[in-house]
Amino acid sequence: MSGAELAGTAAKTVCWAMVLTANLMAAASSALAQSAPALTVPEIRSCICQEQKIASLRSVTASKDADYRSRNDQIKDLTVQINQMTATMNPTDTLAQDQLSELIDLRARVQRQIRENALPALQQATNALNVQVQGYNASCANRTIYDTDDVEAHKNLVCPAP
Repeated sequence: MSGAELAGTAAKTVCWAMVLTANLMAAASSALAQSAPALTVPEIRSCICQEQKIASLRSVTASKDADYRSRNDQIKDLTVQINQMTATMNPTDTLAQDQLSELIDLRARVQRQIRENALPALQQATNALNVQVQGYNASCANRTIYDTDDVEAHKNLVCPAP
């Protein structure tokens, strides 16, 4: 064999060795991922209760988000009214000045409500939901559940009130 042929054969051998190694590593990581034990009946019950808690927290978070968005929409509407009034009012009209002042004060109160209430409530609800989902993912996600255990876990299941 010539030097070029030997180099080509060596390159093919190295290539096949790399492919084989990659396949073995993929098989090993797949086996490790599947090696998590199946959920037991008590664990399944716990996971079901966690799912219910997550659903409840999602509802609370959606409500807090809707409140936050509603207040932001209110600020946008008030800003539009203030801008329209400012553009069209007579500077000597004291009644219009009073109305403008009231709109500006109302907008400031809504902004304060967002800052002091709506945003912290939304953040708290979101954090509680995230913590619950992380706990569920750590203990329940990507684990095998046998049908017979699932049926047994649903029998007489009572979850704590969310």
